[in-house]
Amino acid sequence: MTVSQTVWEMSPALRKELSPCSLCQPVVVLTAPFEHTALRSTRLWPFLPPVQLHPFKIMTQSRLSLRPTSFATYLATLLVPAAMLAGCAAPTGGGTNPSSGATDTTAAATGPADILGTWQLVKWEGASDAPSLPEGRAINLTFNDKGAFSGTGGCNRIFGQYTLGPGKGQVTIQAPAATRMACADSMAFETRYLKTLPSVTRFERRDTQLTLSAPNGETLTYASQTLLNRPVAGASGTTKTEDRILDVDSQMADCVGVAPRKCLRVRTADDTGKSQWELWYAHIDGFEWKPGVEYRVKIHGEPVANPPADASSMRWTLVEVLRETPAR
Repeated sequence: MTVSQTVWEMSPALRKELSPCSLCQPVVVLTAPFEHTALRSTRLWPFLPPVQLHPFKIMTQSRLSLRPTSFATYLATLLVPAAMLAGCAAPTGGGTNPSSGATDTTAAATGPADILGTWQLVKWEGASDAPSLPEGRAINLTFNDKGAFSGTGGCNRIFGQYTLGPGKGQVTIQAPAATRMACADSMAFETRYLKTLPSVTRFERRDTQLTLSAPNGETLTYASQTLLNRPVAGASGTTKTEDRILDVDSQMADCVGVAPRKCLRVRTADDTGKSQWELWYAHIDGFEWKPGVEYRVKIHGEPVANPPADASSMRWTLVEVLRETPAR
């Protein structure tokens, strides 16, 4: 009996199904009889797994003459490849292939919850002019679940808004607002840092590290503040950050704390003049009050972890002086 050799190419679906199997090859070679013989190629389908195959003749579609020594030998050439296919496609017992179910425990995490928390900058890479981290100054970022961030830039407090998406691991960071204190030893670093943050487009978290990446190849690597075990003001999570716009009176008033002293008089910004003045006991970092001048200021508050009994539970910093006019 004369037979021909036909090559059966795997369909994309079968390739995907058998991809974990190291024994499976890109093509399966079966020996099939000519159409004129009693065994037609269509009768081989019962021996194959229920997947789609695309047949085509090898080389120039020339038929290779093979003369098996017996019909049993011939039948074996049909069944052995089919059995190998079935064994590779589905492991015994109906379970999944162990290699296909393996997961990488060190893979980057890029879900919305993975950016949350307080992080301290430990490495800046990817730019020839990347500055060295200032000694003795912690560079922190805290991302909350309301789309806001805050932290320190090396000298000033910084804060702003961020958004995630639309793709996984994508982030847009608004240009940070900052207080207006001057620090000779870290201002150059802070200026460069505040310029880089808005260029960040991606984030990923690996265990206790968070990496922010920019399209130009710069990466900012942060370590979890919990891991570093260095307390950060406002990281207790018991009080939310707060932004306020206040009118500040041109004169201070007597107030009593631990001892008698002078306090600012403030009220929620109001052009009608109907709001009542209140005493402001807390200090506002970066704000220099002058007598005889009325101010309208924007300030940002961060919670203070374990404040003294006679101190404010919020740390207030100046964002911007919106208006400054001589008292009428």
